Amino acid sequence: MTYYVRAPGTCGEFLQGSINGQSFLVTCPINRYSYALSNVTHPFSQHYCALQPKSAKARELVQRLLQKNNKNQACPPVYVRSDIIQGKGMASSSADISVTAMATALAMNYDLSLKELEQICLSVEPTDASFYQGVTQFDYIKGTISQPLGMCPPLKILVFDEGGSIDTVSFNQQVDLQTKILEKESIIEESLDLFKRGLNTHDINLIGQAATLSAFGNQRILYKPNLYDFHDIGNYYNSVGTIIAHSGTIMGLLFPVDYGRIDDCKQEIMRKLPQLSYVDTVETTNEGLTYIKR
Repeated sequence: MTYYVRAPGTCGEFLQGSINGQSFLVTCPINRYSYALSNVTHPFSQHYCALQPKSAKARELVQRLLQKNNKNQACPPVYVRSDIIQGKGMASSSADISVTAMATALAMNYDLSLKELEQICLSVEPTDASFYQGVTQFDYIKGTISQPLGMCPPLKILVFDEGGSIDTVSFNQQVDLQTKILEKESIIEESLDLFKRGLNTHDINLIGQAATLSAFGNQRILYKPNLYDFHDIGNYYNSVGTIIAHSGTIMGLLFPVDYGRIDDCKQEIMRKLPQLSYVDTVETTNEGLTYIKR
């Protein structure tokens, strides 16, 4: 039996920081995905893709978990592919890990709970939680917070990249990182309050304000030299706010899904900020991890 599993990536995070010393992020899942196929060794003729180390570790963790009670149970082959750009803060690793783990478990006749999936992902690296439906407030290091906040109103996001890449594990091991996070707690409290009000009232302007506040507050932790000019261009084109990858290199402008001048805004950014690279234009999604049996 073959299982087809997919999970969304993210466009950074709506906000990220800590309150009362508790670190968390708020997910921004988008319609770009990682996919896993179980029990298929060579799904496409003439092509083969070995699991990357993080996905391979997730597969091994699931195998160990499920073979405790049945040592003779075979671990199936799993193939993973993704249309999420790596190393930019779009949760490519988190999506790869989650689909690998779930595809492995399903092929071994076990349906992982989202809590189990969460713990497997966190055992591999600090992780996003885009495998949950809707928007989630999540402790990306230990998983002590995993709070669904609701369904995100539809938004389009114009995504650009400042270049380079950030290793999630190394970034979160910085010696002074926690001190810097604690210094911006008042900003994160205000941002989270705005975001929750925006989500509850489906007010994308409040959601945009929350994201912008968190993005600006993150400048001392991971400085983005083009952020303010990028945001100003977005303001001119009626963006409702600016979102970033707090431990990555991308920035995005938030728009209503029916906004008609996104391409004009894109061209203006490319003209005024040629050091930035256009990445994609995406939309938010609420679906979380899904799978079908074939």
